[in-house]
Amino acid sequence: MELVANSAAFGGAGPSTDAEEGGTTMPAIALLLAVISLGTEQLVQWRYGPMGLLGLVLLTVGIKADSPPVSAVGAAILAALVAGPAL
Repeated sequence: MELVANSAAFGGAGPSTDAEEGGTTMPAIALLLAVISLGTEQLVQWRYGPMGLLGLVLLTVGIKADSPPVSAVGAAILAALVAGPAL
């Protein structure tokens, strides 16, 4: 024999069956950031070619891995590509 108590009957909050407000905010923000990220990647590759993509990847990996040398190499590649026509 198993006794099951309803916590709401004893004044407890109990499990809520109502949908929480703002439940779709996080997936929407994640989707928006993914679209912006992919759009930026495509723009860099279209504008600066494979070296621009390599610079962007190195910069991103360096920032996420907390590695200043890797992010500095990526930033230097991107800076050289952007300033190339001015040199």
